Amino acid sequence: MSAPQLPVELVERIISTAWHMPLSSDERISFMRSSMLVNSTWADTLDLVSSRDVYIPSSAFCDYFIQQLRAQAPAAATTSPSSFLSSFLRGANQPPKRTMRRRPANLACKSMTIQIANVMTHPDKHTHPRLPMGAVLDELLETLDARSLAPNLRRLTIEYLDAGFTDVFHRTGLAALPPQVTHLELRYAFSADTPVWLVEALREKQTRQRHIGWISKSITHLSVIGAGKNTVSDLLRACPRVQRFHGEGLKFK
Repeated sequence: MSAPQLPVELVERIISTAWHMPLSSDERISFMRSSMLVNSTWADTLDLVSSRDVYIPSSAFCDYFIQQLRAQAPAAATTSPSSFLSSFLRGANQPPKRTMRRRPANLACKSMTIQIANVMTHPDKHTHPRLPMGAVLDELLETLDARSLAPNLRRLTIEYLDAGFTDVFHRTGLAALPPQVTHLELRYAFSADTPVWLVEALREKQTRQRHIGWISKSITHLSVIGAGKNTVSDLLRACPRVQRFHGEGLKFK
């Protein structure tokens, strides 16, 4: 006797809660792959949630996501779009048959989150962090703007891990931030084993930026979590039309 099916509304609530948890890139990819193997309802619901609130866990996923946005742009949209998520994961596991119709990825995307992690052991004010996902963000934003993709994208969240506070001001991709993006959220976090004194020093000794490489007049909502007052002041300079601001203290992961 097979187990009873959960109501679709409950499945969506479970998946949405798990999807928006602060997962690492590896944890998120594992969750994506596992979800594709539960059943068609679970897989389809993950497609729905993940295409609306997109997380970019790797450069490979970003490349494939851009391909799907371009393929499913209005001029090339089909009446029965395939799941970009299941297609991306098909190399490892064959996903179940699709049972729900989905909006094209290009129209479904409303928010986007990317984690930029320092691959070095700990941040240091005397060394430059290595941030490979920063280049991924730049390419993604420049492509979205140049090709007028993701017209319903409204929120961009950048999660910095062990990365310090200056990188955001030099991200070339933010100069091409699509005009439809009105909400920008910056989250700064540090590994649990990072010395507290080092984190406090990085935060409190962060000076004002002499030069900011981008200005966005479309951002009206700004959220900054884990940064000091000088970083916040510089972000407000970069986003001069902010109407609502939210800020919180430092977080450790």
